[in-house]
Amino acid sequence: MQRMFTLLALLVTATLFACPVLAADALPKPGNFDEEEILITERLGTNYSAIVVKDFSSKDAEIVNIDDEEKQLLKAAEKDIVRMLTDSTVKHLKEHNIFKRVEANGSAKANALILRGKITRFNGGVGAAKWFLGVMAPKGAKTNISIDAELVDATTGKVLVKIKDVRSGGEGTSLGSGNMTRAFVIQAEDEGEELAEFIKEIF
Repeated sequence: MQRMFTLLALLVTATLFACPVLAADALPKPGNFDEEEILITERLGTNYSAIVVKDFSSKDAEIVNIDDEEKQLLKAAEKDIVRMLTDSTVKHLKEHNIFKRVEANGSAKANALILRGKITRFNGGVGAAKWFLGVMAPKGAKTNISIDAELVDATTGKVLVKIKDVRSGGEGTSLGSGNMTRAFVIQAEDEGEELAEFIKEIF
């Protein structure tokens, strides 16, 4: 009986000490986005010195709360929205000066990361929330874009980080349907800045 109690005590002790060790292995989530899944235990700077930012795909993105006239404006602006997301991410990564090399749509492989993703939804917003209620309106009611993104090892293709986010803001800059596409461009710029900040936090 004494042996059983001793073994039980050892098991409980080992479990208590093991749990903090396991918890310490996971990198903390910076909290920049709605969903963040970090699949690595070492900081990015341990293994990577370069990053390639790929243009996000907007193919098959869901379009909600956007009428036919606005859809035409969105179609015309879609390339600008995608380009702004890439350019903003690259710009802010270079400003952080954490990588030796930062490329847009490059082909770096050795010690390189790839940031890739897609714009999954364009939401034109509901009623006055499109233009005037920016801060006060619920997030889902405002003009916004949604993205899925991944950080990937350029050599192995292994996914290291997964991100999902809804980005709003930039409403109220002017009247009319054109304001919606302008808001999307601003949101793409802001999202690029946040992506760069997130990467810096786990570098």
